[in-house]
Amino acid sequence: MNFKIFYILLLISLYSCIDGRAPSGINTRVFYGEGDCMPPINISTRVYKPYVGNVYIVEKSIAEQFNDNSFDSLKTISIVTEAVNGGISVLVAPGSYYIIPDTMFCLSCDNFVTIKKDELIEKEFKFFKCTSY
Repeated sequence: MNFKIFYILLLISLYSCIDGRAPSGINTRVFYGEGDCMPPINISTRVYKPYVGNVYIVEKSIAEQFNDNSFDSLKTISIVTEAVNGGISVLVAPGSYYIIPDTMFCLSCDNFVTIKKDELIEKEFKFFKCTSY
């Protein structure tokens, strides 16, 4: 009986990597906060919570052609996934990407990743939206 279970699990694992390569993608957590950005800015007092909502994964070369005013257009041509309690897991082709929450357009080194062939990125992302300046 135990041999049959082992055999079934072995077959499942073999078929999941049929081409012999590991998947490329992002397996991470996204955190989000909002608050005052009036000087003096004390980053250590910012409060972040696990993000819940759509997260867009956008190729670098495409994202850099857009701005805050055209964010809605960018969303329509992006890979979209839903963050559940901050967690996202997406398979993507190797390349350079920005990770952008639905609540704010942001292109910075903090939300940028380069994914290599057969690599799974596990970097955490934090976003903070200023409600006053």
